[in-house]
Amino acid sequence: MRGLTAGYGPVRALDGVDVTAERGHITAVLGANGAGKTTLLRTISGLVRPTAGSVHVDGTDLTAAAAEKIARAGVAHVPEGRGVITELTVEENLRLGALLGSARKRTERTAEDVYTMFPALAERRRRDAHTLSGGERQMLVIGRALVSGPDVLLLDEPSLGLAPRIVSQIFGMLRDLVRETELAILLVEQNARSALSIADVGVVLGLGRVVATAPAAELAADDALRHAYLGF
Repeated sequence: MRGLTAGYGPVRALDGVDVTAERGHITAVLGANGAGKTTLLRTISGLVRPTAGSVHVDGTDLTAAAAEKIARAGVAHVPEGRGVITELTVEENLRLGALLGSARKRTERTAEDVYTMFPALAERRRRDAHTLSGGERQMLVIGRALVSGPDVLLLDEPSLGLAPRIVSQIFGMLRDLVRETELAILLVEQNARSALSIADVGVVLGLGRVVATAPAAELAADDALRHAYLGF
Protein backbone atom coordinates (compact mmCIF):
# COMPACT_ATOMS: atom_id res chain seq x y z
CA MET A 1 0.00 0.00 0.00
CA ARG A 2 1.38 3.37 -0.97
CA GLY A 3 -0.13 6.71 0.00
CA LEU A 4 -3.44 5.00 0.72
CA THR A 5 -6.20 7.46 1.58
CA ALA A 6 -9.81 6.49 2.19
CA GLY A 7 -12.81 7.39 4.31
CA TYR A 8 -16.55 7.52 4.77
CA GLY A 9 -18.12 10.68 3.43
CA PRO A 10 -16.30 13.66 4.96
CA VAL A 11 -14.47 11.45 7.49
CA ARG A 12 -10.93 10.53 6.41
CA ALA A 13 -10.09 7.19 8.03
CA LEU A 14 -6.77 6.64 6.21
CA ASP A 15 -4.42 9.48 5.36
CA GLY A 16 -1.48 8.57 3.12
CA VAL A 17 -0.77 5.14 4.60
CA ASP A 18 2.30 3.18 3.45
CA VAL A 19 2.44 -0.49 4.49
CA THR A 20 4.28 -3.48 3.03
CA ALA A 21 3.30 -7.06 3.91
CA GLU A 22 6.00 -9.50 2.85
CA ARG A 23 5.62 -13.16 1.97
CA GLY A 24 6.39 -15.54 4.79
CA HIS A 25 5.81 -12.83 7.39
CA ILE A 26 3.10 -11.69 9.76
CA THR A 27 2.65 -7.93 9.70
CA ALA A 28 0.62 -6.72 12.69
CA VAL A 29 -1.39 -3.50 12.31
CA LEU A 30 -2.01 -1.97 15.73
CA GLY A 31 -3.59 1.10 17.25
CA ALA A 32 -6.52 2.38 19.26
CA ASN A 33 -10.16 2.21 18.17
CA GLY A 34 -10.71 4.62 15.30
CA ALA A 35 -7.08 4.48 14.15
CA GLY A 36 -8.09 3.16 10.72
CA LYS A 37 -7.11 -0.50 11.08
CA THR A 38 -10.33 -2.06 9.81
CA THR A 39 -10.65 0.53 7.04
CA LEU A 40 -7.17 -0.44 5.85
CA LEU A 41 -8.21 -4.07 5.37
CA ARG A 42 -11.54 -3.10 3.78
CA THR A 43 -9.73 -0.83 1.33
CA ILE A 44 -7.23 -3.53 0.36
CA SER A 45 -10.02 -6.04 -0.31
CA GLY A 46 -12.13 -3.62 -2.35
CA LEU A 47 -14.94 -3.04 0.12
CA VAL A 48 -13.94 0.62 0.50
CA ARG A 49 -12.76 2.70 -2.47
CA PRO A 50 -9.60 4.73 -1.85
CA THR A 51 -9.55 8.39 -2.80
CA ALA A 52 -5.78 8.36 -3.32
CA GLY A 53 -2.86 5.96 -3.28
CA SER A 54 -2.48 2.42 -4.56
CA VAL A 55 -2.61 -1.26 -3.61
CA HIS A 56 -0.34 -3.73 -5.40
CA VAL A 57 -0.09 -7.50 -4.90
CA ASP A 58 2.96 -9.10 -6.50
CA GLY A 59 3.26 -6.11 -8.80
CA THR A 60 -0.36 -6.19 -9.94
CA ASP A 61 -2.30 -2.97 -9.38
CA LEU A 62 -5.58 -3.87 -7.64
CA THR A 63 -6.44 -0.35 -6.49
CA ALA A 64 -9.56 0.07 -8.62
CA ALA A 65 -10.50 -3.60 -8.89
CA ALA A 66 -13.84 -5.05 -7.80
CA ALA A 67 -13.85 -7.04 -4.56
CA GLU A 68 -14.45 -10.35 -6.33
CA LYS A 69 -11.49 -9.75 -8.68
CA ILE A 70 -9.27 -8.97 -5.70
CA ALA A 71 -10.37 -12.21 -4.02
CA ARG A 72 -9.60 -14.22 -7.14
CA ALA A 73 -6.22 -12.49 -7.40
CA GLY A 74 -5.22 -14.17 -4.15
CA VAL A 75 -6.38 -11.85 -1.35
CA ALA A 76 -8.52 -13.50 1.35
CA HIS A 77 -10.23 -11.24 3.90
CA VAL A 78 -11.48 -12.57 7.24
CA PRO A 79 -13.50 -9.68 8.70
CA GLU A 80 -14.25 -9.08 12.34
CA GLY A 81 -17.24 -10.99 13.67
CA ARG A 82 -16.69 -14.66 12.74
CA GLY A 83 -19.00 -14.58 9.70
CA VAL A 84 -19.83 -18.22 9.14
CA ILE A 85 -22.95 -19.20 7.21
CA THR A 86 -24.82 -20.72 10.10
CA GLU A 87 -27.35 -22.69 8.03
CA LEU A 88 -24.56 -24.67 6.37
CA THR A 89 -22.42 -27.38 7.90
CA VAL A 90 -18.74 -26.95 8.70
CA GLU A 91 -17.91 -28.98 5.59
CA GLU A 92 -20.19 -26.89 3.38
CA ASN A 93 -18.65 -23.65 4.66
CA LEU A 94 -15.22 -24.95 3.70
CA ARG A 95 -16.44 -25.94 0.23
CA LEU A 96 -17.51 -22.35 -0.34
CA GLY A 97 -13.94 -21.22 0.26
CA ALA A 98 -12.70 -23.67 -2.36
CA LEU A 99 -15.25 -22.33 -4.89
CA LEU A 100 -13.76 -18.85 -4.48
CA GLY A 101 -10.25 -20.15 -4.97
CA SER A 102 -7.59 -18.04 -6.62
CA ALA A 103 -6.76 -18.96 -10.20
CA ARG A 104 -3.13 -18.18 -9.39
CA LYS A 105 -2.70 -20.48 -6.44
CA ARG A 106 0.33 -22.72 -6.56
CA THR A 107 -0.62 -25.14 -3.80
CA GLU A 108 -4.07 -26.33 -2.89
CA ARG A 109 -5.02 -26.40 0.76
CA THR A 110 -7.94 -28.75 1.26
CA ALA A 111 -10.58 -29.16 3.92
CA GLU A 112 -8.55 -32.08 5.28
CA ASP A 113 -5.61 -29.73 5.83
CA VAL A 114 -7.90 -27.42 7.80
CA TYR A 115 -9.13 -30.34 9.89
CA THR A 116 -5.52 -31.22 10.66
CA MET A 117 -4.83 -27.64 11.81
CA PHE A 118 -8.09 -27.47 13.79
CA PRO A 119 -9.06 -30.94 15.07
CA ALA A 120 -12.17 -29.49 16.75
CA LEU A 121 -13.60 -28.77 13.29
CA ALA A 122 -12.90 -32.33 12.11
CA GLU A 123 -15.07 -33.65 14.95
CA ARG A 124 -17.90 -31.33 13.89
CA ARG A 125 -17.57 -31.39 10.12
CA ARG A 126 -21.18 -32.46 9.53
CA ARG A 127 -22.72 -30.17 12.13
CA ASP A 128 -24.44 -26.92 11.24
CA ALA A 129 -22.17 -23.96 11.89
CA HIS A 130 -24.67 -22.38 14.30
CA THR A 131 -23.81 -25.13 16.80
CA LEU A 132 -20.15 -24.08 17.01
CA SER A 133 -18.60 -22.10 19.83
CA GLY A 134 -17.10 -18.68 19.19
CA GLY A 135 -13.59 -20.10 18.96
CA GLU A 136 -14.68 -22.85 16.57
CA ARG A 137 -16.40 -20.28 14.34
CA GLN A 138 -13.19 -18.27 14.19
CA MET A 139 -11.28 -21.40 13.22
CA LEU A 140 -13.86 -22.09 10.52
CA VAL A 141 -13.71 -18.65 8.89
CA ILE A 142 -9.90 -18.78 8.87
CA GLY A 143 -10.03 -22.28 7.40
CA ARG A 144 -12.54 -21.18 4.76
CA ALA A 145 -10.16 -18.39 3.72
CA LEU A 146 -7.20 -20.78 3.56
CA VAL A 147 -8.89 -23.31 1.25
CA SER A 148 -9.24 -20.53 -1.34
CA GLY A 149 -5.44 -20.73 -1.72
CA PRO A 150 -4.60 -17.08 -0.98
CA ASP A 151 -1.28 -15.32 -1.33
CA VAL A 152 -2.35 -12.65 1.17
CA LEU A 153 -4.49 -13.27 4.26
CA LEU A 154 -6.17 -10.26 5.90
CA LEU A 155 -7.31 -10.94 9.47
CA ASP A 156 -9.42 -8.44 11.40
CA GLU A 157 -9.44 -8.91 15.20
CA PRO A 158 -9.34 -12.74 15.24
CA SER A 159 -8.94 -12.76 19.04
CA LEU A 160 -12.03 -10.66 19.76
CA GLY A 161 -14.21 -12.19 22.47
CA LEU A 162 -12.26 -15.45 22.68
CA ALA A 163 -10.78 -17.17 25.71
CA PRO A 164 -6.99 -16.79 26.08
CA ARG A 165 -6.47 -20.51 25.46
CA ILE A 166 -8.26 -20.32 22.10
CA VAL A 167 -6.41 -17.12 21.15
CA SER A 168 -3.11 -18.85 21.88
CA GLN A 169 -4.12 -21.81 19.71
CA ILE A 170 -5.16 -19.66 16.76
CA PHE A 171 -2.11 -17.40 16.95
CA GLY A 172 0.17 -20.43 17.20
CA MET A 173 -1.41 -21.84 14.05
CA LEU A 174 -0.81 -18.56 12.22
CA ARG A 175 2.84 -18.55 13.25
CA ASP A 176 3.26 -22.13 12.03
CA LEU A 177 1.45 -21.31 8.80
CA VAL A 178 3.83 -18.57 7.71
CA ARG A 179 6.81 -20.75 8.53
CA GLU A 180 5.51 -23.47 6.24
CA THR A 181 4.26 -21.33 3.34
CA GLU A 182 4.95 -18.13 1.42
CA LEU A 183 1.72 -16.58 2.67
CA ALA A 184 1.71 -12.92 3.65
CA ILE A 185 -0.50 -12.26 6.70
CA LEU A 186 -1.74 -8.78 7.57
CA LEU A 187 -3.10 -9.02 11.11
CA VAL A 188 -5.24 -6.25 12.61
CA GLU A 189 -5.44 -6.63 16.38
CA GLN A 190 -6.55 -4.73 19.45
CA ASN A 191 -4.64 -7.26 21.56
CA ALA A 192 -1.27 -5.69 20.77
CA ARG A 193 0.79 -7.79 23.19
CA SER A 194 -0.37 -11.09 21.67
CA ALA A 195 -0.08 -9.81 18.11
CA LEU A 196 3.50 -8.62 18.59
CA SER A 197 4.43 -11.97 20.13
CA ILE A 198 3.85 -13.74 16.78
CA ALA A 199 4.43 -10.91 14.29
CA ASP A 200 7.61 -10.21 12.37
CA VAL A 201 6.81 -6.55 11.76
CA GLY A 202 4.49 -4.12 13.53
CA VAL A 203 2.77 -1.08 12.06
CA VAL A 204 1.17 1.39 14.48
CA LEU A 205 -1.66 3.59 13.19
CA GLY A 206 -2.88 6.75 14.87
CA LEU A 207 -5.83 8.71 13.47
CA GLY A 208 -5.37 7.21 10.02
CA ARG A 209 -1.64 7.76 9.74
CA VAL A 210 1.36 5.48 10.26
CA VAL A 211 3.01 6.42 13.55
CA ALA A 212 5.70 3.73 13.51
CA THR A 213 6.88 0.73 11.50
CA ALA A 214 9.51 -1.55 13.01
CA PRO A 215 10.36 -5.16 13.84
CA ALA A 216 7.78 -6.46 16.29
CA ALA A 217 10.32 -6.99 19.06
CA GLU A 218 11.43 -3.35 18.84
CA LEU A 219 7.87 -2.06 19.12
CA ALA A 220 7.19 -4.32 22.10
CA ALA A 221 10.28 -2.92 23.83
CA ASP A 222 9.42 0.75 23.17
CA ASP A 223 7.77 1.81 26.43
CA ALA A 224 6.73 5.28 25.26
CA LEU A 225 5.10 3.99 22.08
CA ARG A 226 3.37 1.13 23.89
CA HIS A 227 1.87 3.41 26.53
CA ALA A 228 0.81 6.05 24.01
CA TYR A 229 -0.73 3.83 21.33
CA LEU A 230 -0.90 0.17 22.33
CA GLY A 231 -2.33 0.17 25.83
CA PHE A 232 0.18 -2.07 27.62
